[in-house]
Amino acid sequence: MLITSVQNPKVKAVVQLHQRKAREQEGLILIEGPHPIEEAVQAGLELMDVYCLEKADVPALNVDCPVTEVSRDVMAKMATTDSPPPVLAVAKPPRYSAEALFSAPEVRLLAATSLQDPGNMGTLIRSACAFGATGMLLIGPHVDATSPKVIRASAGLVFRMPVATLADIAALAAQLSTCPGLRVWGADAHQGPSYRAVEYGHRHLLLMGGEAHGLPQSVWQVAQPVHIPMAPQAESLNVAVAGAIILSEIFQQGKKG
Repeated sequence: MLITSVQNPKVKAVVQLHQRKAREQEGLILIEGPHPIEEAVQAGLELMDVYCLEKADVPALNVDCPVTEVSRDVMAKMATTDSPPPVLAVAKPPRYSAEALFSAPEVRLLAATSLQDPGNMGTLIRSACAFGATGMLLIGPHVDATSPKVIRASAGLVFRMPVATLADIAALAAQLSTCPGLRVWGADAHQGPSYRAVEYGHRHLLLMGGEAHGLPQSVWQVAQPVHIPMAPQAESLNVAVAGAIILSEIFQQGKKG
């Protein structure tokens, strides 16, 4: 079957998934490109439909769902990028709870408050994967972790990283009470010792603040501050860059320990 009309109901249904509200209502996500789709398959996500560009040289995908060819105009309509991918898929998103992350045999968590930029979200997820985090927590209002932009920015690694949400710091404190012995650290622009001067421990949680305001003051009721030394003229670092720097140090300490 080849779809050539942008008015096709299947095409319209995919286009609706460009919007967060529609994704949440339908319980579906849009995955663009062969590599992110392969990551989703390996992570065990249930794919509902796959759409391939007509006559495109697409790597073989091990999918157990309908595969439909579409014209170039249709793929351009369905995709969220200026340069349409050769293949995209509709899938059910992964579901994780904060309780599951805290009760796992190993707890090495990255958390972020009020993270709004999909590029930062995707980069933090990639760093969390690279440096051995076991999960990620999103606290407060945040960008959709399974939006097409975040999926692309994470290179599909969002499907390897368990991501859960919490309403606020009070909810985090409640979860921490169920996980004794967990060391909690918060990245601050100026407070606390250097990020290299502390022992993070094998069971830990690193908190990063959102782009606009950093970490809220209530964090310091549950976390100890660390900072990244910088040149005097620098006020702060991008949250994704700062997160990668500290996660790298935590990872190196773990290898030595």
